[in-house]
Amino acid sequence: MAACVLLFVSLLGCGGAGAPLFATTSELPEGSRRPDGVAVDPASAPPRAKDVANAEAGLVTLRTPLGTEAVLTTVSGFFRAIVDEDMEALEALFTRDALSISTSYGPSGSAPSAPLFWTQRMRRLDYTKLAGEVVFREVELEIYRAEDALTSSPHPAIRVEALSTGDVVVRVPIATSRLGSDRLLGEEVVLWLRREGERYRIYRIVEDFQMP
Repeated sequence: MAACVLLFVSLLGCGGAGAPLFATTSELPEGSRRPDGVAVDPASAPPRAKDVANAEAGLVTLRTPLGTEAVLTTVSGFFRAIVDEDMEALEALFTRDALSISTSYGPSGSAPSAPLFWTQRMRRLDYTKLAGEVVFREVELEIYRAEDALTSSPHPAIRVEALSTGDVVVRVPIATSRLGSDRLLGEEVVLWLRREGERYRIYRIVEDFQMP
């Protein structure tokens, strides 16, 4: 009986040595192995950047406010371009719809385009005479921001409700408005600045000045 059992076990072992039940290979593939694909949700685009937003808006992207240095850069560039009579540099500081408002001519509805107005001024007056003169002093500038919740307008020609978020109004007292008999600038120039990207451009110029 013991001999029969031993023979049966031996036959069973020989039968289990047959072909495997899964595919095999004697060589590894030459190409690099690629892992199985994984489903990934596409990243959603961030919301458009804003200057201000309500807490109820959920996910928002806020722009970093521009500092006073950006204001001074635009103001200084404006007067430097005038003294140099560099119309190309001056036009680069204006928005596309910039207007030059003269309080001598009444409402802003009749105000000319700022580039056109300054082109005419430079043809009639010699602004290079201001070279070496103090045109304005930075310490005398008055800067008003739309977010300051202004109760009154910085200038009668500017309506508080017309200011957009991020707008800045700068009142510039002019130190040298005339040389000899030539009046070159008003006693003060008010610049309404509008943010474009990481800089300010001039949206409106308000000045008590009449073309000779």
